[in-house]
Amino acid sequence: MKKSLRTAAALGAAVLCSAFAMTSAQAVQPAISMGYDHALVLRADGTVWAWGYNGGGQLGLGGSTRTVPTQIPTLQNVVQVVARGSFSMALKADGTVWAWGDNSGGRTGGSGTSVPVQINGLSNIVSINAGTDTAAAFATDAAGQVYAWGSNSTAQLGTGQTSGGGNPVPRLVAGAQGAVAVSASDAAVLALRQDGKVVAWGANGNKALAPVAGTATAPVVIDALGTVQAVASTSINISGQYYALKSDGTVAVWGQASTNAPYCGQKGIQNGGYALIDISPIQGLSRIQQIEPGDGHTLFVDADGAVHACGVNSAGQLGDGTLVNPSTEVPKIAHIAGLPPVVAAAAGSAISGVIGTDGSVWIWGKGTNLGGTDKTTAPVRVMQANGAAFDAGRVGEATGTFSGGQTGPLSNVTVDVGATVSTLHRGKTGRVYVAALAGSTLLFLGPNGWAPYTGGAVPAYLGGPLPRTVPVRKASGVNFSGLEGVQLVVGYGVGDDASAAAEMVRAGRYQVVHTLN
Repeated sequence: MKKSLRTAAALGAAVLCSAFAMTSAQAVQPAISMGYDHALVLRADGTVWAWGYNGGGQLGLGGSTRTVPTQIPTLQNVVQVVARGSFSMALKADGTVWAWGDNSGGRTGGSGTSVPVQINGLSNIVSINAGTDTAAAFATDAAGQVYAWGSNSTAQLGTGQTSGGGNPVPRLVAGAQGAVAVSASDAAVLALRQDGKVVAWGANGNKALAPVAGTATAPVVIDALGTVQAVASTSINISGQYYALKSDGTVAVWGQASTNAPYCGQKGIQNGGYALIDISPIQGLSRIQQIEPGDGHTLFVDADGAVHACGVNSAGQLGDGTLVNPSTEVPKIAHIAGLPPVVAAAAGSAISGVIGTDGSVWIWGKGTNLGGTDKTTAPVRVMQANGAAFDAGRVGEATGTFSGGQTGPLSNVTVDVGATVSTLHRGKTGRVYVAALAGSTLLFLGPNGWAPYTGGAVPAYLGGPLPRTVPVRKASGVNFSGLEGVQLVVGYGVGDDASAAAEMVRAGRYQVVHTLN
């Protein structure tokens, strides 16, 4: 890269250079996340809004319960939010992680707090998640490394052993390299690698999580799954229940089955007193693009934006107008009516919520402190204090988020960049582009390394079905002296070859993520 940047002349890439030099749109994709009795919404402008019960400070507002969405004033430029139990987290566009609420296991990074505080020791983060209840928290950086902190009572931190007490300092999870996303239950963790393989660690009673004996105290690969697009974990008794989204849009499930568990048509096999589910497809679900696990129920969003659900329904959280629970004899997949096409969904504890393509926000289930009733069996629209409908913003063309940074001086530098693909585009055919811009010189990172752009087809870093996250390590311990001011660019487009590059530029779906310094 160094030699090419220094010697390449202006190469007729004026259009692409000028496009990449502009600041891309700042909008992010709206998102929603649900805890036990509170909700977070990330609006398209990067602000975060919270409402619900606030007994643990989980709203990030100090003070008391809020029954209508209220902006958290200290959070701006946010790209992801997570609500779990009475705990909340946010990821900012600069790669920093912020937490507040219940501090069980040290998940807020120290003492409990009712306002967002930054988690020290994390940078260049592209994805966050957390287990339900008193579990751990997780962050994945642009290089595909996973960090964990909080409870380690069932080896959730992946250290190779269990330990008591709080663990407020994030630590690297050895054996989970190449990760693009993490999903956790109370007691176990799944990580999806860039190659589509699934890695697991944590509680493993009767091999419900992974085919190894005892607790999987360190990450192990679940080879029987093959390659997948996304993973999800939900808390069922101790062992949990787990989901994987296949490339054809079908969903596989495995783990522990029990009374009132999310039966979606799968049957448990008795094993040592536990009914276990072998890895098997869920019948009646197809063309799925999102899996959103809760505490005892799960939501699925298909390619048309329709929402389906299975699991416990004691408060109407399946959203089909009933309080009928599934059973082993009568499995149930609810198909939820009355919603616009959905771009984001979330399942909490006995509560569900979605955001429509029109920016509308809807909830159902146990909505006592969220604008609904104790048993809201069908979706209701979330309103503001003035009686107007709450609007999360619309999905713009510039969806997707991008990150980048460097560690160390240019004489011995490590450089990481990354892309997080919009949920609208995950699984669709596309191209991810990684570029370096120095004045009028433009280079792209392709299959054969860095190459100057001379016109024609734009080399892609990655092509095919778009994954959730693409981490790229551009350099590790390399001498880039003399390259101060070189801008690193990441973007992606939907389509094949030239059409994907054109769509990326038209949509403004790219960003200068870092300037070498």
